[in-house]
Amino acid sequence: MLSGLAGFASAAERPGGVTIPVDVSGGRCVVTVSFDGRPARMILDTGAVRSLITRAAALRLGLPFDRWVDTTVRDAGGRLQTHPNADVAAASLGGIALYQRPGARSLSLAVARVDLGGADGLLGSDLLRHLTLWLDVQAAWLTLAAANRAAPIGGGITLQSLWPDLLLAPVVLDGCSLQALVDTGSAGSMINGRGLDRLGLTPAGLARDPVAGMAGVNGRLQARRHWFGEFRVGPVIMARPELLVSGVPEGGFDMILGLDILGRHRLGLSYGALKMAFAVDVTP
Repeated sequence: MLSGLAGFASAAERPGGVTIPVDVSGGRCVVTVSFDGRPARMILDTGAVRSLITRAAALRLGLPFDRWVDTTVRDAGGRLQTHPNADVAAASLGGIALYQRPGARSLSLAVARVDLGGADGLLGSDLLRHLTLWLDVQAAWLTLAAANRAAPIGGGITLQSLWPDLLLAPVVLDGCSLQALVDTGSAGSMINGRGLDRLGLTPAGLARDPVAGMAGVNGRLQARRHWFGEFRVGPVIMARPELLVSGVPEGGFDMILGLDILGRHRLGLSYGALKMAFAVDVTP
């Protein structure tokens, strides 16, 4: 079995950039981020608009709380909570500086009292959008480069942007074209209410599917597991996939594309070029 690149430029099998280890235990990707010279374990979460740190981690790291700016989030119990943002003078990932706005070194992180299973926070798209990423979940490494210094991702899948830092990928499920949120922070892929409507699936038709409880920073929801015929995203084809389904309405996309699919092959992601590519195993 040989590994061939589908959609990457000639940057070769191991794209240029800084390579760091990833903790992929627990169905998520956790990387070490430096906040003012102190390490924090952050979930790599392309599905989060804003980066977030837990209040406990902010206190442990000695990050000052902003006197003027706060953020309201919904916790896993569905309750709204508001906390002052945490201020960071300088942050980096693999030695590459992270920033929310060009020319500004300081960060303003949302804060919440949440349990992220031992992680200190979420590394969201407000910081990731200035990078080009190559993620290999199976090998547990992440290669990253500043967007203006990275080898371009050629070919691959053309994405759309949403809100404005989230990424949407075109997928086909049982012959139906859907828009999927590229979400490395989600262990499982899930069809939402808009997607179910496009697929012609009703709550009555899903009533016999097994229930799977889910929880997240933005609230708790109940989902079911449903078998589909075929799923396609770029060169990746899955027969008889079992995906989560939920009637929760969503106006911007039809489904979440999680690590159960994104992590099957090496993944290239460029916010600036709006490109995504997979390295797919091929037989000679």
